[in-house]
Amino acid sequence: MRFLKLLICLLIACQGFAQSDSIYSKRATRYRPGIFWFFTGMRPGKTGKYDRLVIDVTYNQLQKTGGVSQNPARSFGCNLNLMWDTPLTKAKTVSFGIGLAYKYQKTGPKGLFFADGSNSYTHYYADSSYMDYRKNTFGNHILAIPIEFRFRTHGWQHFKVHIGGSVGYRLQTFQKMWPEKKHAIKDKSLPDVNRLVYGVHMRIGIRNWALFADYTLAPQFKSNKSDKISALAFGVSLSLF
Repeated sequence: MRFLKLLICLLIACQGFAQSDSIYSKRATRYRPGIFWFFTGMRPGKTGKYDRLVIDVTYNQLQKTGGVSQNPARSFGCNLNLMWDTPLTKAKTVSFGIGLAYKYQKTGPKGLFFADGSNSYTHYYADSSYMDYRKNTFGNHILAIPIEFRFRTHGWQHFKVHIGGSVGYRLQTFQKMWPEKKHAIKDKSLPDVNRLVYGVHMRIGIRNWALFADYTLAPQFKSNKSDKISALAFGVSLSLF
């Protein structure tokens, strides 16, 4: 009986190995199950497509006519970009990228944003010394569609330049304050938040790493009476595959 069980196991194993010599071996496969079927690790696959999952880690600054108070080191953010890379040349040195991105922008301005008395527009007050708080943050959650033209040299160890922009929707704008010895207070009620977001960005680097810069052209607030605020971000990008 044991011999029979062993024989059956060997036959199944041989059948599994023999399958590689069948018509299935002619198909492009890496024997990866599920979501990792197309995953190629840190190196691109044989398709020659690059930078399909890109993570940007950024330092953010708020820009305003006349200047906004200094942003401390905690003014960081990140972008998660899922991209489709379409080569435009036979050598694959030029390609077009389009995808979906989530952006988390966070800054720590010295001042605070306040709605006016009629709750119709927003002002930034740089001198908020009368407010009893030890720190504050201001930020956005954004969903965007990035579009890029990508230029690179030959080979995996290539030099690359990405030039593009994005358009998206501001999911949420928030302001957070930490009073002395109290829990954080989060404010999401600024009246005239501009939901439409658009801007330009650029990456320049080697292989999986690049320097990154992004400038949001769309103002933070819609009203003509509001302070004209926009965001500048710069940092590093890592392309996972």
